[in-house]
Amino acid sequence: MTVQINAKPLADFDRPIDMLVDCHRRIEHFLGVIVRVLERYASQPLDSEARQALAAALQYFKISAPKHTADEEQSLFPRMQSVGAITPKTNELLEQLRQDHQTADELQGRIDRILEQWLASDDSLPADSLATLRADLAELKNHYAAHIHMEEEQIFPSAAKALSENQLREMGTEMRSRRGLGNDRHGK
Repeated sequence: MTVQINAKPLADFDRPIDMLVDCHRRIEHFLGVIVRVLERYASQPLDSEARQALAAALQYFKISAPKHTADEEQSLFPRMQSVGAITPKTNELLEQLRQDHQTADELQGRIDRILEQWLASDDSLPADSLATLRADLAELKNHYAAHIHMEEEQIFPSAAKALSENQLREMGTEMRSRRGLGNDRHGK
């Protein structure tokens, strides 16, 4: 169960829409890591490899995932709303996506607390924590699947058409800065 936290991204900040898609693949990857660890270790203590995998997933969701949300809510959505080419339906979708981010944050917070408890223990998860983790993880996976589908099939193509090269460049600069990368063209 090898986890590469600093794996090279599929895109760079010169293509910010592609970077957002790359972030989605990382979200899916780290959710999958949690699911695989849970399936394999639900009724037993974690070994060092499982601990490392869960710690990497927790780190991703605590540090990188909020930056992705900010990329959308602070850089992408306002630019889309500033151009006259988007429809009222698109504006409604953007508001729904903002609400989705809140829901995902709440679910992820509950999952993180249980995972931290598990990492701090030398035992298997208690049955009630295990049931809660399974339910919240299934809900989060379904939530992200619908959210990502909406963004990748509707919002990102609309943004690619509606935003100018300058707006996309500014967006990439903001995303890079959000990660403290300065002029570095790559990030996660």
